Amino acid sequence: MTCSGVVGMKVGWPGRSEQREGKPGALPLLSACLLFVVLPSGGCASWWSKTLPPPDPPLKIVVAQMTLEAPITKSTQMQTFEETLSPEIEPVIRTQLLEEVELRAQRLLTEQLAAQPGFRVMPFGEARRLVGNLGVARERLDEAQRRALADESGADIIITGRIPDYGAVRWQYWVGGWAMTATAHLMTVGLASGWNPAVVGGFMALDLSTDLPFWWGGAYAFGWGLRPVRVQVEAVQTGPCGGPLWSTQTVMVLIPGKTLAVFPPDERRRKEIQLGVNLERAIRDIAEAAGQSLRPKPCGPEPEPGNTRR
Repeated sequence: MTCSGVVGMKVGWPGRSEQREGKPGALPLLSACLLFVVLPSGGCASWWSKTLPPPDPPLKIVVAQMTLEAPITKSTQMQTFEETLSPEIEPVIRTQLLEEVELRAQRLLTEQLAAQPGFRVMPFGEARRLVGNLGVARERLDEAQRRALADESGADIIITGRIPDYGAVRWQYWVGGWAMTATAHLMTVGLASGWNPAVVGGFMALDLSTDLPFWWGGAYAFGWGLRPVRVQVEAVQTGPCGGPLWSTQTVMVLIPGKTLAVFPPDERRRKEIQLGVNLERAIRDIAEAAGQSLRPKPCGPEPEPGNTRR
């Protein structure tokens, strides 16, 4: 199921088939669902949005880059390690992991878009070569570089993406949701205990110690994963009618136990496995949305208001 608000804003939830699997018996995981109540989604318009016919002739698309912009300061935020990394090797591993996530995201989006009807997507390797020729490292493409890439590739549409959240929910999004659930829990315990200070204080300490790790950094419990991944994608049309064309974003948080069950037991609890699952789900969701609604805008002047003939 995908919640859409304003045009180009998508917030991804687990699919309907996954939601029927049942919920783990843990309040933090149930509370995590309320996270999306406070996200700026603005509605669920895509539930009844129409799918446009495939473009004809097919659109030539280049997925230029995916940049990981999440505030990741340690490698352990992205990967589970059996041993503690030394201070000398840690930044090297972190840089390597960042690059691996970006390349995987770009490859996944390229492959998923290529599976959509009416899209001719430049192969991953060729797109990497062309972008490398522009001298772009990890910084975002500027307008001049985007035009140069369009001229070199002959693409109709240039796509770039960002991953602003990878493994943690930014406090602007989770504080409101946590406050709502904590207040509801506090009222329940307070009324049941007659507002006994010892009981209420003990509950709040337990609530903080169990809920905050789930909200802030993700977790694995009862066979389910909680690894937030947010992906944002922008499409720019090239040529004489060029300009910003389409944008969307998707957030994936909960990973049902059935989804993780395909991995060996010793791999299911690893951060890189869980984050990779949600990254793939988010990009698949975005590619499907693009297949439904990403279409070029026609050339020609816009009709002026009040000047329409009948």
